[in-house]
Amino acid sequence: MLDSASSCKIRVAIIGAGIAGLSAAAFLRKNRHCNIVVYERREADSQETSAALGLGANGISIVKQLGIDRKELRGVVGAGYRTYNLHEKEMSKSRISNGQNEDCGMWLVYRQDLKDALLRRVTSEDSDAEDVKLVYGCHIVKLDPEAGVIEFADGSSLEADLIIGADGIRSKVRGAVIPASHPEPVPCGLSMYRFVIPMDVVMNTVTTHGTIPAMYNYDDGTFIAVIAAGDKDNRNVIMYPCQGHKLMNCVCAVPDSSLKNPDKLEYSWTAKGSVEELLEEIHDFPKWLKQVFSHTPQVALFQVRDQEPLPTYIKGRTVLIGDAAHAMVPYQAQGVNQAFEDVEGLNFLFANTSDRNSIPSLLHIWDSIRRPRASEIQASSRASQAKIATKSAGKAILSVKPYVGMKEALEQLEM
Repeated sequence: MLDSASSCKIRVAIIGAGIAGLSAAAFLRKNRHCNIVVYERREADSQETSAALGLGANGISIVKQLGIDRKELRGVVGAGYRTYNLHEKEMSKSRISNGQNEDCGMWLVYRQDLKDALLRRVTSEDSDAEDVKLVYGCHIVKLDPEAGVIEFADGSSLEADLIIGADGIRSKVRGAVIPASHPEPVPCGLSMYRFVIPMDVVMNTVTTHGTIPAMYNYDDGTFIAVIAAGDKDNRNVIMYPCQGHKLMNCVCAVPDSSLKNPDKLEYSWTAKGSVEELLEEIHDFPKWLKQVFSHTPQVALFQVRDQEPLPTYIKGRTVLIGDAAHAMVPYQAQGVNQAFEDVEGLNFLFANTSDRNSIPSLLHIWDSIRRPRASEIQASSRASQAKIATKSAGKAILSVKPYVGMKEALEQLEM
């Protein structure tokens, strides 16, 4: 399926056309010596299933390299976190920025808007960039990471110089890269109800009695609202606006043990949840919050899982990026940001390389920089989940060390 006519170019096969895979294609296509094909198991019109995400300073700096700005994404600048503990009846505030400099805050973005922006970069006609081929409905059955050979369910196969596994937490590519003895992603003990509500519905609901709860007073900036039960079950709600304040993204985390239907524990991005059961889960949360949530006609439900740090992200000509490499809990909003760091590093290393024989050694360099950083964030994200009901919740969420690009990281190693 790769273009055999481009024999003088590095043949790049990207597995997965989600945010990680599309960002890899968008960056690498700027290198004219790369011939890129993206393979996706879903159909072309598939939508992102999770609602919104936060782009931190690290992610913002990288998407800007693609010419993507906040206006295009309809992103809302997040100034920090307001955390309210129901048990202690106390609210704390952790600030990222004062809102004057949008790059110092966080962009709160609807996931589909980000995916669409990346897809535009991948498919645009650009005389200075290589065309990218997108192939949908492809199911991998076998992969040889060292030879660079991929076999598909329809009986076809291909040989690539570089395989990028961007196929998510349920990655097929990971199974070919990592020893079978390494544990698969495991439940973290929480499942999350996810949904969005129009912002005008939210504001009309919370202002019914003429006052706005402190969680929604945006006079001093837009703060992500974290409402924690403060109990042993670690129940919590996270809410923030996106799409230019038109939508409120809502997430409610509950213990797996509280779900009434055991079938709902099956890991799925598209499983349906019950609004009635959601409201039961937050029976002791503020009345205004329950009123807001009662306006959603449907909710999605998924079991949160994360991955023990992998011993490697590479094997031969194959590299894992995004959730395929370092799936993590969402409490530091770093999943997508780490995928962008992965891609930035690959793009730097392959920008001036057309030698197929150098690919395994370049991947070793990339792995030596990216894996320690991403593994550390996996651990700190897990720690921030445990602290979500404490006074230090905001600080734990914001405890990610500053991002150092691949070029600067290599320069530091040489010093």
